[in-house]
Amino acid sequence: MTHSLNEIESLARKAARGAGYSWGLAEEAGKSVRFLCAAGLPGAEALAGWLTKNDGSEYRAHCPECSGDDWRAPGGVLCPLITGAALCDRAAMLTPGDTITLGPTAYPVLLIPAVASASDLSGAGLTLAWPGVTVARTGRETWLNADPSALNTPRVEQLTLTVADTRAGSRLRRGYRGCLPEGPADILNRFAHRTYAPETEESRLAGAGAGLTDND
Repeated sequence: MTHSLNEIESLARKAARGAGYSWGLAEEAGKSVRFLCAAGLPGAEALAGWLTKNDGSEYRAHCPECSGDDWRAPGGVLCPLITGAALCDRAAMLTPGDTITLGPTAYPVLLIPAVASASDLSGAGLTLAWPGVTVARTGRETWLNADPSALNTPRVEQLTLTVADTRAGSRLRRGYRGCLPEGPADILNRFAHRTYAPETEESRLAGAGAGLTDND
């Protein structure tokens, strides 16, 4: 079943927030999943997988140490959401020919929207590659050459991000609706549910309607 991109973005945002991310990173998670689903890529599946695997972990364990051109996480595996935000924060410092190496990274497909944003912010072409996948962003267009199994991988040991104008594979086309499979949707809804305040008698009385008062 397809869903509106607004629905998908809202669910992904609430799920990330329910998993403990700040509202800022949750907003980025929503936008990332929207971008991927609009292009027919497994954004919802990747976010559901990462939130499940990462549930209860400390933020700092998966935050990139961005000194130099080799980024790694203290806890061993980079979070694609935090790493993507860090990349966008440093977009203005990228210069032609630069290469950043990322250590072990979870669900790297979630980095694709961040690469697109960083390229648009800096005006530089960027190419992200891991075994079986090459993604290029240039001139506000995204190009993808990928083995589907590599695109869906939950972890890669190394990625490279190069500042260069390239085109690889086929240009991504954006749709107006996205696929939200039932399994990932259930997982995201469970995380999103954590953002809802538990109902109390006071909240019922303060809510819409007559509460316990008979107005007839």
